[in-house]
Amino acid sequence: LACHFLFARTPLSRRAVRACNGMVPISPVYCATDPFSLSITALQCLNLAAFSQEIKAPTPYSKFAQQGSLPSRQAMLVIYVPAMLTSAACLSMAPAINGREAVTAAMLLFHFAKRVGEVLFVHAYSGSTASSLAAFIGIFYAIVSLLIMTQQARVPAALYETAGLPLILPLMLFVVGELGNFSHHMRLAALRRTALPSAKPTSPTAQDDKPPSREYVIPTGGGFDLVTMPHYAFELCAWFGIAMCTQQINAVLAFAGMASYLSGRAVATTRWYREKFGDDYPRKRRHLIPYFF
Repeated sequence: LACHFLFARTPLSRRAVRACNGMVPISPVYCATDPFSLSITALQCLNLAAFSQEIKAPTPYSKFAQQGSLPSRQAMLVIYVPAMLTSAACLSMAPAINGREAVTAAMLLFHFAKRVGEVLFVHAYSGSTASSLAAFIGIFYAIVSLLIMTQQARVPAALYETAGLPLILPLMLFVVGELGNFSHHMRLAALRRTALPSAKPTSPTAQDDKPPSREYVIPTGGGFDLVTMPHYAFELCAWFGIAMCTQQINAVLAFAGMASYLSGRAVATTRWYREKFGDDYPRKRRHLIPYFF
């Protein structure tokens, strides 16, 4: 770690890095050590406490939504479009310092573009969300994407040459995560439309003329037979792939914060299902990780 921090402060040649690497291992995760970067990293650590907060008081959207001013479909677009546009801008301006800037930006862009596509063409919505909450989450995701890309450009190429993971591994994790997440979103949407025949939108951005009733069914099939939120597990798999690709602390903390948040929300969702369906909800079904959690 001391050698890694020295490299972060001192511009060494690749030859010197290789020579030093023979004596002291380079940290496999890059951390910028200037005061601003350390302050941002410390702020990110606060998000690791999201687990306890989500268990007590889940963020009020989706099935936990309270009455708001923005229809749910529009709220979800407000949440995901800013991060998608930010990632697209970062991809268009990605430098070629360490060779992974464009790959990282493309992964972020694909993730948020997929979410926007699902909002428009897959999910069935009912209810509404507070516009202030949607705007806050949208800005947060955009800032996280910008932070990851800004810090990615500072990672020295020597890190990937001496302590880098083969790029194929994080890419495989990312693809598996995104495909698994999408397939379970499709399954959820099909189940919801079966329960809510009127929930299918007439246009991508419009709610139905008559708001559908807020009926839910117990999800079954695929990972739903094992855990309450398999789509969360696959989303975390994709974020872990991004963190492994970058090997920099801000992306790792983004994954860790997301894991804390989604784990707490998975527990709250299991509790919500059990309160709503009682003994009909499978008692042995875990929250997020089959047979474990």
